[in-house]
Amino acid sequence: MTRRVQVYGPAYLDRVLRIDRPLLDPALGPSWDQSVDGRWEPGSGLRVIDPNENVIEIETPSGWPGPWGDVRLSRPLVEPAEPFHRVVKGSEWHDDLGGMGAGFAAAFGGELRSVLGPEDDPASRAIAGCLARLGIRHRPVRLLDRPADWTLLVTSAEFGDKLPIGFRGGHAALKTWPDPDVEPCALRVVASLPNRLAAEALRLPGAEVRVFAPAIRNMLDREPPLSRFACDIDVLSCNRREWESLADREEVAWRVSILAITDGARGAVVRFTTPEGESSQIRVPAFPRALPPRDTNRAGESFAATLVGTLLDGGWTPGVADPALVKTAAERASVAAALVLDRVDFGFPTVAAIDAVLRAGRVD
Repeated sequence: MTRRVQVYGPAYLDRVLRIDRPLLDPALGPSWDQSVDGRWEPGSGLRVIDPNENVIEIETPSGWPGPWGDVRLSRPLVEPAEPFHRVVKGSEWHDDLGGMGAGFAAAFGGELRSVLGPEDDPASRAIAGCLARLGIRHRPVRLLDRPADWTLLVTSAEFGDKLPIGFRGGHAALKTWPDPDVEPCALRVVASLPNRLAAEALRLPGAEVRVFAPAIRNMLDREPPLSRFACDIDVLSCNRREWESLADREEVAWRVSILAITDGARGAVVRFTTPEGESSQIRVPAFPRALPPRDTNRAGESFAATLVGTLLDGGWTPGVADPALVKTAAERASVAAALVLDRVDFGFPTVAAIDAVLRAGRVD
């Protein structure tokens, strides 16, 4: 079904670095799937260092163009008794389009609203070129005094780790959305923006359904806190660690119509209210796969986009939800997330591919 979709969220240039083992020693905790802001200190080699002086030293693959030196993280990776020094080996790298805004615009066929630097900024040109090649309609906000944002994305593929380290400036510097798009739309998706920009975009008039896909920094952001604008969210989709980092999460949960929480290989849970007014939830396992994943990037966007698309195709409107429709939507979303794990480039599974795999019962 064709519907007008507006997406407010970042489009980045991702420098993807694949490593040959888990990012963290499994004894320290489960796989990592959270974004972190970074600060780059040029030097030799490549080390990722968190505020507790935990060090992950990466042996870079052939042809690695940088960054070189120390990448300082804004938040700790873990809280071990003593700082650790772990060495991992990079197996390959490539540049790709990234950012949840770009992902949701591609998955929904929507129009993207995001921030770029001046037209002579190399990263901004690269991002605009990627969006054009992929056929993603884009209405950029140009900041003439800042380069485009970019990400060093460290991933361990079959081990389930994804560490996007963001080097930000553009979206954080934007004070308000200039010339806001107030044309009516069936769906407005707001993803991974500072809370003040996210709240403003969600409150713009004209959207029948509003979806918020936060990063962990949204859960920690207090200017304003998420609970302040939760009443403007119809569907909230995030992963378990993001959800558990939100201090007033239960207050947020009862303000949104549908809450989807993904948990990697453990599947996902969708919370909603039935037509009888009862609080309910449906849990779906991770969809079976014959082989380990090649890349966990974009799994969350694929899940959320398929969940929401299936709900809308089934006639859902904000408020209560039919349990059978929620179950169908969650199952198809689980398939979509499983399918995207085979992609090492930017892209999402088609409706036909999702339906075919759902009938087959596993991803071969």
